Amino acid sequence: MAWLRPILLLAGALFIALLVWWERRRPRRAQGGDGMREARIAPPLAPAPDAAAAAQSAPAVAALAGAEPAADRATRDREVRRAPPVINWAVEVLPAGLPEPPPFEPPAHEPRAPEPPPLSVAWPPENERRIVTLRVLPAGAERLPGRALRLGLTACGFRHGQFDIYHLPAEDGRVVLSAASLVRPGVFDPASMDQQRFPGINLFAVLPGPLSVEATLQRLGQVAIELAGRVGGCVQDENSAPFSAANAGGWRRRRLDAIGAAGGSAAGRAD
Repeated sequence: MAWLRPILLLAGALFIALLVWWERRRPRRAQGGDGMREARIAPPLAPAPDAAAAAQSAPAVAALAGAEPAADRATRDREVRRAPPVINWAVEVLPAGLPEPPPFEPPAHEPRAPEPPPLSVAWPPENERRIVTLRVLPAGAERLPGRALRLGLTACGFRHGQFDIYHLPAEDGRVVLSAASLVRPGVFDPASMDQQRFPGINLFAVLPGPLSVEATLQRLGQVAIELAGRVGGCVQDENSAPFSAANAGGWRRRRLDAIGAAGGSAAGRAD
């Protein structure tokens, strides 16, 4: 069996030599294969341009290929080495030709509405005054809701004031009409009346007042009808007769006759 050992050694050496030769040949085959693939996918060559077109396109081709002239390369190198400019972002630079914006001015405060003059209840003495009354009562419900009544009085121009009742003033603050609850003592508390319900209210004018008697009676009738519409009520005169815009004229004539139109008008215009 001594002859078998040299045969095995020779076979091993031959195998190692073949393995080394194969490993060295693989990179070359891979490179050759890549070249073949690139050759297969490479686009077809364009037809060669004529001499004039080639001369005109030479600079562009050189630029695409990275072969720029020496002068341009030197200029580019200087631009790269030059320090970047310092920009002051705190200063706003407007484009040329645009006007400068106007300086900022804070908005002016809107003027406040003038304060209304204070209420002035200047009723004449008891032996000289005449009182004319209209009542606003619930139309269908048993009582008037307090919130609707408060909002309705305010919308008609009434203000809460002296005697804890509501007053409708003239432009100078003198009271023309007043409103009191039908329930004694007849006062209103605006802070709590929203949670209350009222059987009705008395709208009354004390004559003589800041307006003439006829103007005061006309104003009383208009305000009573307006307030009744706002609270869902109805209007009655002092005799519990229904009052409306249709019979307001007759009601005023009767009141003027009862008061004495000549004397009442003169007293009303005395101011």
